[in-house]
Amino acid sequence: MRCFALWVVAGSGMQSIKAQIPSNGKSPAPPVADQTGGGSASGPPRAPVTDAQHRPITAGGFVPSGPSIFIDDTKQAGLSVFHHQMGTPQKKYIIETIGSGVGLLDYDHDGWLDIYLVNGSTYDAMSGKTTPPYAALFHNNHDGTFTDVAEKAGVTNGRWGIGVTVADYDNDGWPDLYVTNFGKNRLYHNNHDGTFTDVAEKAGVALGNWSTGSTWGDYDGDGRLDLFVPGYVHYDIAHPPSQDAGDVTSRFCSFRGVKTMCGPSGLKGEPDHLFHNNGDGTFTDVSEKAGVADSKSPYFGLSSLFIDVNNDGKLDLLVADDSTPNYLYVNKGDGTFEDDSYASGYALDAGGRETASMGIQTALPQ
Repeated sequence: MRCFALWVVAGSGMQSIKAQIPSNGKSPAPPVADQTGGGSASGPPRAPVTDAQHRPITAGGFVPSGPSIFIDDTKQAGLSVFHHQMGTPQKKYIIETIGSGVGLLDYDHDGWLDIYLVNGSTYDAMSGKTTPPYAALFHNNHDGTFTDVAEKAGVTNGRWGIGVTVADYDNDGWPDLYVTNFGKNRLYHNNHDGTFTDVAEKAGVALGNWSTGSTWGDYDGDGRLDLFVPGYVHYDIAHPPSQDAGDVTSRFCSFRGVKTMCGPSGLKGEPDHLFHNNGDGTFTDVSEKAGVADSKSPYFGLSSLFIDVNNDGKLDLLVADDSTPNYLYVNKGDGTFEDDSYASGYALDAGGRETASMGIQTALPQ
């Protein structure tokens, strides 16, 4: 029988732990849960921890010697020219706090992997005040270096980018790109000549609010890749929640005495979408029919994965949700799924609590 390992990366919940670092060498007191009545706080400000030279403990860098497992070759490879931007350093709004995705693909069929890096955006860029940050497509030069050809290839995006997945959705033998955004998503079809065309609107997969970590898989066994797109927060960029607001989602949130953005709790979620591949370059939204829409009271989806969890030869569906229960949908083989989230133990942690699931990682035996 085959088996696999599955990890869900979990962030902090609504209750945080305070621990003091002693200066007298004695064991620290047991951590104390900080109950804040609906927020998340780490306690009052604390003095910095320094090393023997009175520097911040992170200033010392690496040890002077030891075996080299990985070497940072970013600059030499020409990749350091890319600058990822996601809002402002203050991270006042929730949309500014989530990073962007990376896709590895041989887009030009030269036998070498190329790199696609999604970029974020800013409020000024979204309002037209500044030029938006652009995504990068780094072409592999076959000599350890890369060249950004995103503009030439037509894949700069220019929207508030969140994630990317690579798939040959039309079975023409060339990898395509699906880029999720806040706003409309993009489906970049590979033109076989080093360029791409955005066909998301024509294909019916553009959507329009906040999409996150999508996944491709042939859930119905018809030989064509279908697309699942989780939704995160139904976000109104003109009326964003922030730590300055006087509502329950921001009143009690702080980190070492500084007010912070709280996360999605208390905000409206965005539904998920399953798109069936019609085989003619278009897709049909079958979310409700398949039982995976999450539309009645939407959770905060961040990542998803098609995978056969029970070894029955049919692709099941995992959805990692932030601050809400995770989803495990078991494929029934008739175009629909059964929600097995709670019965399987995947929805909550061992203590029966929701987690801030950030992503999904799988490992199959060799």
